[in-house]
Amino acid sequence: MSYQMLKIAHVTGLALTFMGLAGVLGLKMSGEARPKQRWIFFAAHGLGLLLLLASGFALVAKLGLLDGGRSLPGWVQAKLGIWLLAGGAVALASRFSRYAGFVLLFFIALVVLAAWLAIVKPL
Repeated sequence: MSYQMLKIAHVTGLALTFMGLAGVLGLKMSGEARPKQRWIFFAAHGLGLLLLLASGFALVAKLGLLDGGRSLPGWVQAKLGIWLLAGGAVALASRFSRYAGFVLLFFIALVVLAAWLAIVKPL
């Protein structure tokens, strides 16, 4: 797969992940807790995480960062940490809806930090 298609898949995974998180948070805030409505957001979150991880490692391979048996660069390790936080963030969205503003700011901070790491590659 081309580098451009992998980046499109990665951005699509990002959108699915955080749309899912925002959907879970929004439903929880509105008091709508019916599983019929929530499953689509949980599914989007999970599918997005899977797409992010798969396309992310494919992009790392395309950049030649998996060659030679050396460890991953710090910016890739940091993005893996952000991926773990995004995976656990669904618990924040579903349990702490009374702090929705702070939870939403946390989601935004994760996206901004991940974008900065991908563009600047500082470590």
